Amino acid sequence: MQMFMLGMISMGFAVAALFFLRFWRSSRDRLFLYFAVAFGLEAANRAAYAWNGAHSEEVTLYFSLRLLAFSLILWAIIDKNWIRRR
Repeated sequence: MQMFMLGMISMGFAVAALFFLRFWRSSRDRLFLYFAVAFGLEAANRAAYAWNGAHSEEVTLYFSLRLLAFSLILWAIIDKNWIRRR
């Protein structure tokens, strides 16, 4: 059951990445591109986590990818709201 849920979560992240990629293609706003990449990383992270077995949570790679994705989202928000105002 846990593998099924991880697959569904991975699919949800992939769908969100595709939506943000579509929004980026129509507006060319970097915020949407950063969000698409971050959600794509999360989808790949969850898929790899499910593929290798949910018992291997201690592996640093999973947390590193998640940290990278959240950092990318944070950077996208900072880039959109703070850097462009100057």
